[in-house]
Amino acid sequence: MASDQNFESSPQFRRLLQGEQNVDLTAIGLEIAMDAYPGLDTVAWTAHIDALADRVRDRCAPEAKPRQILGQINWVLFVEEGFQGNSDDYYDPRNSYLNDVLDRKLGIPLSLSLLYLAIADRVGLEMAGVNLPGHFLVRTGWGNSALFVDPFHEGEFLDRSGCLRRVEEVTGEPADLSEEQFAPCSPALIVARMLRNLKAVYLNEGDFEASLPVMRRLVALTDGKPLERRDLGVGCLHTQRAGEAIDHLQAYLQACPTAEDARDIAILLRAAKRDVAEWN
Repeated sequence: MASDQNFESSPQFRRLLQGEQNVDLTAIGLEIAMDAYPGLDTVAWTAHIDALADRVRDRCAPEAKPRQILGQINWVLFVEEGFQGNSDDYYDPRNSYLNDVLDRKLGIPLSLSLLYLAIADRVGLEMAGVNLPGHFLVRTGWGNSALFVDPFHEGEFLDRSGCLRRVEEVTGEPADLSEEQFAPCSPALIVARMLRNLKAVYLNEGDFEASLPVMRRLVALTDGKPLERRDLGVGCLHTQRAGEAIDHLQAYLQACPTAEDARDIAILLRAAKRDVAEWN
């Protein structure tokens, strides 16, 4: 799989890297999917989402209130189309790729929320993501009138206490959520969480080849966060890309010279440099 370090084939992701807030999260989701599915027909999948939104829009009067619109979104997605959270195989990477979610009608909280946000945006309902610990929701409205929706549980409506209970169910621990955690989260945070989900899945499977494009995007999105560069460097070594690994491992050691794993990373760095020297 070819590396696109400048993300020239991901225009919306590039806009996000440039700090723009008004980005198309649906397009970014499909751009990320193209890493796993080169040649993916993003136009067709975007049209699929448009068609779902058209069905919702056709059933909503111009003066429809948010709850009425949400009810129609829920009806189309979870009753007519049968989308559901994939509790049986939660860590299947296909749960994070928007094309697979649309095709299989299975997803995790974040990917189903991304689809939900895409449809809400198309029908003119302002919504935002909510980055809770261990779970992801969407919300509409502001202040005490905010309504939270859980797309992983068939669009269940929740108030703040319901969100708290949901987090406790997922994490198995008492939760104490701050006002900031209930607040709408930025597009960059949504995309970073999406990428970290995929990274965790692939590394857990030992699939370093599939993890590389994900980790490259994370390094770019986090402005070269040392831990992300370390992980990318290690992944490059596992996939015989010693030349690329050197820069990332060196950057980690320069940023974190006293880290507990600094000695181990230094050994890997020397090995990468030996490999490159042998090739030359």
